Amino acid sequence: MESISSYMQQDHVAIDGIGERAVAAADAGAGRVLEREGSEFLRRLRRHIEMEEQLLFPAFEQRTGMTQAGPSAQMREEHEQMQPILAQMQTAAAAGDGAAYQRTTRALLDILVPHNQKEEQMMYPMLDEAMGVEAQALLAQVKAMAI
Repeated sequence: MESISSYMQQDHVAIDGIGERAVAAADAGAGRVLEREGSEFLRRLRRHIEMEEQLLFPAFEQRTGMTQAGPSAQMREEHEQMQPILAQMQTAAAAGDGAAYQRTTRALLDILVPHNQKEEQMMYPMLDEAMGVEAQALLAQVKAMAI
């Protein structure tokens, strides 16, 4: 049976793959490919964050009572730190500016890599455990949002 952890980790891998294609396009000076892949990377990353903030984190907080200080609060804070960088990446991708895209990608990865590790090693397993038998219903909602 698929867990929230496995589904969200698979989404991380898929998003990372798109991000790698965007960076490769930036390296190659392929502006149109950068625009397409960079935009898709940002769209998918933003959707992933929305799934967490609109569905997963509220469900976790409701079940555990950890609202002000807990893993979901930390994850939200890191999502906020990413927002201006994502906006800069969007501008660079739309302009086909490979150098700017690479700079902003490095800044994002400084936050995103440890963030994803914390989610995969702590947040998602805690979420699966907290949700118990209701995890599958929540996962179905997440999957519906992914469409």
